Amino acid sequence: MTHNPGELLVRFDSLARQLPFVVTTRRMMGGYVAYADGKVFASLSGGGLGVKLLGDAHAAAMDRTGARRLRHREDQPESVSYVVFSDDDLADDDLMVEWLTLAARGARSAPRTRSRRR
Repeated sequence: MTHNPGELLVRFDSLARQLPFVVTTRRMMGGYVAYADGKVFASLSGGGLGVKLLGDAHAAAMDRTGARRLRHREDQPESVSYVVFSDDDLADDDLMVEWLTLAARGARSAPRTRSRRR
């Protein structure tokens, strides 16, 4: 299923206003990336609203009915960390705010990585 990143951004913005921290978004590769304290925690693309979750949180999210791994485009591999929730879950403000808050906390506590130039 292909999603419209602009429409997802409208939905995401309504959720972001409910989050207990400042969220910024940036246009990237035909979609958007969401940041909490400068760290990426969500992706909005043709593949859907992907929430970056790791470890037990990722496993719990994948156990939800209709959840799947993010694939930005059908010709690309599935993400190992981003989860796309079902349309029913995406429509539930309280549920999505919980997952987005969990994702942002995980992203904000992860150590910064530095890319190397070769």
